Amino acid sequence: MKIDPTNTTQKRLRILGDDEIEALYALPHFTQEERAQYFTLSQIEKDVLAELRSIRSQIYFILQLGYFKAQHLFFTFDLHEVREDAEYILQQNFSHARRDDLSSVDRRTRMKQRRSILKLCNYRNCDARQRLKLETKARQAAMVCCKPVYIFRELMQHLIDQRVVAPGYTLMQDTVGKVLTYEQSRLISIARNHLKPSDIQTLNCLLSDSQGMYELTLLKREPKDFSLKEIGREISRGKQIHHLYCLAKRLLPHLLISNENIKYYASLVTYYSVFRLCQLDEHIVHIYLLCFVYHRYQKIHDNLINSLIHNVRRYTGEARSAAKERVYERRIEENQNLQKAGQVLRLFTDSSIADNTPFHQVRKRHSDYWNARNLTSWRIIWQPMQDLMKPPFNGNIWINWPINLNAIYDPSC
Repeated sequence: MKIDPTNTTQKRLRILGDDEIEALYALPHFTQEERAQYFTLSQIEKDVLAELRSIRSQIYFILQLGYFKAQHLFFTFDLHEVREDAEYILQQNFSHARRDDLSSVDRRTRMKQRRSILKLCNYRNCDARQRLKLETKARQAAMVCCKPVYIFRELMQHLIDQRVVAPGYTLMQDTVGKVLTYEQSRLISIARNHLKPSDIQTLNCLLSDSQGMYELTLLKREPKDFSLKEIGREISRGKQIHHLYCLAKRLLPHLLISNENIKYYASLVTYYSVFRLCQLDEHIVHIYLLCFVYHRYQKIHDNLINSLIHNVRRYTGEARSAAKERVYERRIEENQNLQKAGQVLRLFTDSSIADNTPFHQVRKRHSDYWNARNLTSWRIIWQPMQDLMKPPFNGNIWINWPINLNAIYDPSC
């Protein structure tokens, strides 16, 4: 996200949506159960309440205290704006009081009550010292992830942990914007010190359209499937950016940014068009490109591994299916020859054949049983006994490594 540090009139960052801002900073609207929870006072709180003189200031104190317990923020309001909450407090604590005076208290009374509430809840205001700490925390968060919403949430959590009242949304926007500008300046300074002119020229080539299409646009393309053609293109892309990947491995550790930030900067290259990238600061674009190359090169290897797993599973499944089909065909053939095997067995009980008949006469007489095609008829007599000794078929067989996988996953590539 490009931020011009010299432009004081630029629009503030849009970090949260309107609904999120409303949920964080709007005056809460309590249900009856929530009123009982937040407007019920402890003994210490009752002691502080007793120090207030008028019923109106006491009602305002209970309201401020209840809203602070719920949101950890202070709100400025008139009693008629929160009439339902005020009526509840009157009914629970001041049933004898008049109900027609719903004007607000003066600023001095309001600020005095807030100091008492901070002391009761062990909270602090976000003064200049706390804002400096907040900015330091924001810089640390920006090195982990430069998404504005991430930094904002880290700051809000920091304020809760330190028991500090959160500043207004506008100040939070300014803090996050200032930190992002600082982070970009830090990265640009490091890039200038470590990138050689030849490295810059190679990175700029990704933004050129010498072949009628930007090199970067071609690198953004993901394989459509695991076909040989698509995976071959993916390997070519890996060879093309290997030099830049080595450059990214050398430079990125100097930036002191997290893997999440590398992924985020890489996503900006995917999100922005080449035309939009060319409008940004040249050095920050170089960092974005290096993060993109680093992430894309790893994604290429992920795609190759997934392709290997996919194809091995496919070939294994096909081999299992083919082996099972052969087993089923063998069973069918044996069943068909079972009747012929029975006819061979009848020769031993045939009363028309004399006991002293030479075997060559029997073989000649029944020569149709002895041809090579029907030899399985003899094996069928003892084959079932051998089958009983074998484990059932489980599909584990040897397969030949397909030639196309050798071409894709050759280590020399």
